[in-house]
Amino acid sequence: MREQLSIYKFKRIATEAFKNGLRLHFDSILLFNNNSFPSALQLSILALEEFSKSYWVEHYYYSSITNSGFPDKIFEQEWLNLLYIHPVKQKAFFGWGLHHDYGDKFIKSIDKGELEIKKQKATYVGLNKKRNKVDVNSRISIPMQIKSKDAKQIISLINDYLKDCCDMKKFYEFHFEIAEKDDLLTEELYEKLHQWKSRSGIRKIPLFKTRLRRSQ
Repeated sequence: MREQLSIYKFKRIATEAFKNGLRLHFDSILLFNNNSFPSALQLSILALEEFSKSYWVEHYYYSSITNSGFPDKIFEQEWLNLLYIHPVKQKAFFGWGLHHDYGDKFIKSIDKGELEIKKQKATYVGLNKKRNKVDVNSRISIPMQIKSKDAKQIISLINDYLKDCCDMKKFYEFHFEIAEKDDLLTEELYEKLHQWKSRSGIRKIPLFKTRLRRSQ
């Protein structure tokens, strides 16, 4: 019996997580268009986490095969457990250079774990916490308090991210280090992404296609 992940499973997890992220993203748009904003936000944040997981696994895999090989099983187990911690995955999505694309205020909110709090509020009825204790004097939080703008922002952020992936693949002829992930960046996907017309309003720099056009 193996004690560490095989190369096949690294590639499969990265690919299937990205594929699942796509499913969650378009399901969130469907819910948004039917005015179910709390569920739309919840699924959109889950999609972000799956895309983050996919990138993280791909990065681990590619760094290992191009450098000194895969780390030992103890390190691998510690790293694999991080994939189950939601705030860590949310932060990782904006790591590795992605943070420079977005506004500082938004990135600070991610660092504080506010995206996870929003996801929880979009999912459950409950009370706020103070210093790890439930604040019995706080207002009752209910999912229906989530507004359309909350869901629209995260959906738009992910939609723009995916359009960047597609445009980069078109320009460079590949985008990911795993071919099976690149195969998911199809013309059909690109057309579906362009059906969403909103922008997140938190990007510092334009999308890749716009930057490319300006440089020519």
